[in-house]
Amino acid sequence: MIKQALSYGLGLSLILASSQAFAQSTPDKLVLGMVPSREAERIVDSLDPFAELLSEKIGIPVETFVSTDYTGLVEAVGTNRVDIGLFGPAALVEAVDRYGAKVILASVRRGSTTYRSQFNIPCGGEIDSFDDLKGKTIAFVDPSSASGYQFPFVFLRDEHNIDANVDMKPIFVGAHDASVLAVYNGDVDVSASFEDARTTIANDHPDVNEKVCVLGYTSDIPNDGTVVRAGLPEGLSEQIATAMIEIAETEEGKKLTEALFNVTGFAPIDSSAYDIVREVSRTFRRN
Repeated sequence: MIKQALSYGLGLSLILASSQAFAQSTPDKLVLGMVPSREAERIVDSLDPFAELLSEKIGIPVETFVSTDYTGLVEAVGTNRVDIGLFGPAALVEAVDRYGAKVILASVRRGSTTYRSQFNIPCGGEIDSFDDLKGKTIAFVDPSSASGYQFPFVFLRDEHNIDANVDMKPIFVGAHDASVLAVYNGDVDVSASFEDARTTIANDHPDVNEKVCVLGYTSDIPNDGTVVRAGLPEGLSEQIATAMIEIAETEEGKKLTEALFNVTGFAPIDSSAYDIVREVSRTFRRN
């Protein structure tokens, strides 16, 4: 009888301890973070309403964090200051590999979970092919941007024997709209951006397609994605993923996702889909 009582007491204690640990691991609030790819002020204004919709869905307050660059957002996820991160592919891989973040969603654009990087040049200028790029000035977006730097850099190196650091004059402009504007304004000879980033400045510059043309594209890149930090409860991660998919299916949510991420929805994805990004990123990986 005593042994049975002890066993029962021990079992009850374990159950209570487990329940308490789960309760303690479920945060009182969540922080949703991202890096604007264009029109930073507009992005910031749209993120809070999206966070409110997410909060209503999962029943936990959701605050927002806007980083000036991907490195800052990776570190914020790695130090548990951000619970949900909206990343470009290269920074996503870094967050997963360095800090154990978990990929839960890929963005969907035009029905696809992949996209390409494009090279923007002045229409009717002296550049007709990639053979003309040596010695030219090129605008990249950010060192941690897949479509704005890493994939186009590797594409130039592997497909056209051009080392952008040696054979060209590279600069970083911080955002994809700024990359297109750099060509539009004549500040650089060529720039790299996501496909088709010209739409990001079309409202202010309706003649952008007449002034900025596309020289070519890289191979397919997995779309940007959503990760959750290491240690977030599995059930909560699944709730977040389901909630974001459902939000993007509503009229209000679709407007916000298009304004925020230039996407029409979200879809579940396996982390292995980003292996190609991981391979390309090794060129730039810090030791």
